[in-house]
Amino acid sequence: MTRNEKLTFAKVHAMTGSELEQYAERGETDRSDLSRAVIHHLHLPDSWGCDSEYACEFGGGAPVNVRLTLKCQPAVTLCLSSPSDDVPYWRMCLPFDGGTSVAWLYCAETFEPKTLFDKLQKIETLAASGIATPEKLAAALRLTGGVV
Repeated sequence: MTRNEKLTFAKVHAMTGSELEQYAERGETDRSDLSRAVIHHLHLPDSWGCDSEYACEFGGGAPVNVRLTLKCQPAVTLCLSSPSDDVPYWRMCLPFDGGTSVAWLYCAETFEPKTLFDKLQKIETLAASGIATPEKLAAALRLTGGVV
């Protein structure tokens, strides 16, 4: 992929962990572009806030690390990570118990924004019904088959 080539959904969808790593290693601007492309293709509901990693502030384990926070429940923050050389899957989790445990909401070889969007809507619906802490959400998702 050349420097001036636009990061379309098809390109992001098809990139392997190694290709994502190579793209991100081109520098902070390219890594930011990659994160912004992923966020753009997520089509986030207005009820969710978003923050992406630019250096290694979230741990730096993948080329794309995004935090999605439910605006009405700031304690509910999901972690979305791209594949890398070490982990070949896109994954999204809900940390709970102060970050010592996680509920895995998504794990796939390809970037599937529709599936991720559906997970966000499910969590939002559960939170609106009163299941609003990360611990309660993790338990409810486990009972309803919402975790992998």
